[in-house]
Amino acid sequence: MRKLLFLLSSLLVSFSTCYAEATPKESPKQELEVQKAEKRKKLLILSCAGGYGHITATNTLVELFKDKYSLQVIYPIDELRILGVPSGESLYNKMISTGWIRTVNFVSRYIAPNIFYSKKERIEEIVQNHIERENPDLIVSVIPFINYPASEAARKRAVPYLLITTDNDLNNWVHDLEYITHPNFEVTIGADLPSSRDLLQDHNISDEKIKTIGLPLRSSFTKSKNLAELQNVYGISSDKPVVLIMMGGAGSKQAYKYTKMLSQMDLSIQLIAIAGKNKDLYNQMKKLKPHVSNSLLVLSFTENIADVMALSDVLITKPGPGTINEAISMKLPVLLDTSSTPLFWEKVNSELVKQYRIGEVISKKRKLPRLLEKYLFDGEFREEIAISFNHIPENSFEKDIEPIIENLIEGSSLVQNVLKQARSNDLTAQNN
Repeated sequence: MRKLLFLLSSLLVSFSTCYAEATPKESPKQELEVQKAEKRKKLLILSCAGGYGHITATNTLVELFKDKYSLQVIYPIDELRILGVPSGESLYNKMISTGWIRTVNFVSRYIAPNIFYSKKERIEEIVQNHIERENPDLIVSVIPFINYPASEAARKRAVPYLLITTDNDLNNWVHDLEYITHPNFEVTIGADLPSSRDLLQDHNISDEKIKTIGLPLRSSFTKSKNLAELQNVYGISSDKPVVLIMMGGAGSKQAYKYTKMLSQMDLSIQLIAIAGKNKDLYNQMKKLKPHVSNSLLVLSFTENIADVMALSDVLITKPGPGTINEAISMKLPVLLDTSSTPLFWEKVNSELVKQYRIGEVISKKRKLPRLLEKYLFDGEFREEIAISFNHIPENSFEKDIEPIIENLIEGSSLVQNVLKQARSNDLTAQNN
């Protein structure tokens, strides 16, 4: 039994996928582009594919900086091959989508940290090999658990290290950070919370190394939308409110339960239900027959979440940090499903929604129709919600992340120049 649990744990904690691309022969024009790229500063991004939040953060960085920096994405957890298993991504996401949250919580809280601690030398070696191969100017990590050994590999080669967190509860991110001695290490957080800034400070990360700029946010969430055009594209009318149901990139059986319940009630609403990458969930929801007063649009996994949110009047979702971050940027009220045990690091997001007064927790499904009536049809209440959104600190990730990157690279270059000059002076003194 113990061996089985360890194997399961190993699958869960090794949830990323490496990839390699063949390099075609370049034309003269392509060669010129390659030469230009070679002059760019290079970022080495440490990522993984469990739960989709880390991939979203990676895609955000690629979107923002593909024309400014040379970017290389690697998946170091995958390279660990714990017990010979290269990837547990599908298992992790399957367990999330089928509701095995208690198991994921247990593994993440008690087993994963020990596994990664036992592999710290190997993690450092993996990152070191990539540093030697890629010669980056900065390492950017968007993943938890492994940042102490990864930062050690960077420190020993005088490469600055930036940790970009994607959660508001950093308990999975602070493991062994108290041992970090890298002089050019910084970390970005979404908000100043006891579970973020205070927790980092408890692990000896000094205040000046912590940058509060918001969680990673794709630029599509900050751009204005043509609502009439989007309504035409998605077949949404302007005479009925829209309820959006989404439960993460992996999908969830709770999404089906909410969609079935609401679609078959006499509510006079338009439902948009997103199944994520769960094909079975998509097929099940497509078979639902809504009440004649309602309409139902079922979507599979989509990158156009900003467009769908722009169409919506309220969002029913789980307390995931990425989705809530996106909803806040779109000023979309949130109703949070807590009918099952949440991931322990997502509990803080429910508290944030209540603190900001931009939504509520669904304590019992039978109370949902009354909640929807308030959030969709009570004009005075909707005005109060709009005012609450205006009081939330602005997400400045897109604006502030580049100066942070530039300062880290510039600071490292200065240190390296000083070291080179010192070595040159030593050689001159020896020759004399």
